[in-house]
Formats: sequence, C-alpha cells, structure tokens
Amino acid sequence: MKHYFAYGSNMKHKQIKERCGEGNVRFLKRAYLPNYKLIFTGRSDAWESPVASVVEKDGAVVWGGLFEINEEAEKALDRYEGYPRYYIKREVVVYDDEGNSYNALIYIKSSVDGEKVPGSEYLHAILQGAKDCGLPKEYIKELESLLRR
Repeated sequence: MKHYFAYGSNMKHKQIKERCGEGNVRFLKRAYLPNYKLIFTGRSDAWESPVASVVEKDGAVVWGGLFEINEEAEKALDRYEGYPRYYIKREVVVYDDEGNSYNALIYIKSSVDGEKVPGSEYLHAILQGAKDCGLPKEYIKELESLLRR
C-alpha cells in the first residue's frame, strides 16, 4: 500500500472510487503540501478545462486528501492522469493537522504553459472533493473565488 495525495478532482470521493475501484482506495485524512502552489494549466478534453497541477513556491501551501492506494489503484490513476505523457509522478512529504509527515505519491503536469482559469464544471468537482476531504474553510473560499473570475 502507498499513500497518494490528491489536490485536484481526485479529492472527490465518488470520482476516485469510480476510477480506482471501491476496495482499492481509502481516504485517510486531509493533509497539506508545504512550499507548493496550486495552479491550473494545459487542457483536458474530458473536462474541457485547464487542469490542476502544483509548482514549487516558498511559503505556499496546497491542501488535499491523503489516500491509501494499492497497486491496482495506482495503475488506474496512471491511466486517468495520462502518465507519463501528461503527468509525471513524484514522491513528496505531506503533513496532517497534528504535524505528522507522510511520504505520498502525487501527479504533476509534465509541462506548464502558464496559469489559466479552470472551467466551472472542473472547479465544482474540485470543490466537492475539498468538502469531501474536510479541507479548511479558508482554502475552500480561495477555490470558490476562482468561480468569480
């Protein structure tokens, strides 16, 4: 079993279970990735939207959901994320509210072509995921502010 840190639409519990299979993924808790910033870049034909990625940025924080996944779930995520063509995998250290650290797998866009505004449907999926994972209210408000752009 591995830890997986979801920060985009895969935070949505219904979506990740559909993608990975009910018994292959388990939500553990909310967590954060320090010194990274959430961005939207590229374009997904499925979402008709730029999609989430992260870039290193001192002092920034990306909140997300920490999941436990098995090998079958990782293979499913590889397919959905277009690994290695569209997303690369990286192991990072994320933290929970108590300061415990976890080595976790994340997917990062393989190329960034500037920061863009996500589509409404995609952003709503991320917002549902943020609520499913119990992310901080202030972080959810930041995400909601993107709807008004």
